[in-house]
Amino acid sequence: MDELVRKYARQGHPTVEELVAAQGLTFPRDPRNLVGDFWPEEESLDDFLATLREWRGRSLAIPS
Repeated sequence: MDELVRKYARQGHPTVEELVAAQGLTFPRDPRNLVGDFWPEEESLDDFLATLREWRGRSLAIPS
């Protein structure tokens, strides 16, 4: 990684492709692998959105 730091200090910022290759990242081929299981199915969308606003420190009285 130090080699990359020296390279880009001379040549500018790396491309996304260069960063991916340097970090050895892989991405899932199937988008269903990205689905999270963090909210109970029995909760409504309104409950989810209200909780999300609460987590973000907002309420319905304060427009996003």
